[in-house]
Amino acid sequence: MRYSILPIALAATLTASAAFAQDAATLVCADYAKLDNAGKMAVQAELESMNSQMAGKQAVSSADIEAGLNEDCTANPDKLIADAWKKIKGM
Repeated sequence: MRYSILPIALAATLTASAAFAQDAATLVCADYAKLDNAGKMAVQAELESMNSQMAGKQAVSSADIEAGLNEDCTANPDKLIADAWKKIKGM
């Protein structure tokens, strides 16, 4: 029997990408902690983008975002990333 690896690889890729398709609005800290560095950087980039679009534009550096998420998420693994972001922003 001959099998083509392309359909198997495509299915595996779609499954993996769907698992990490959450955005900062629906992601919880426990899931954020499980992400690799690239995944964490993507979430942080999304938060930086949100920061630049907000009225008032309080400057929050990427280092502040990373430190705030690591601190808040360690203490509260069931917390939404969006709620942790509000705490970092001082909202």
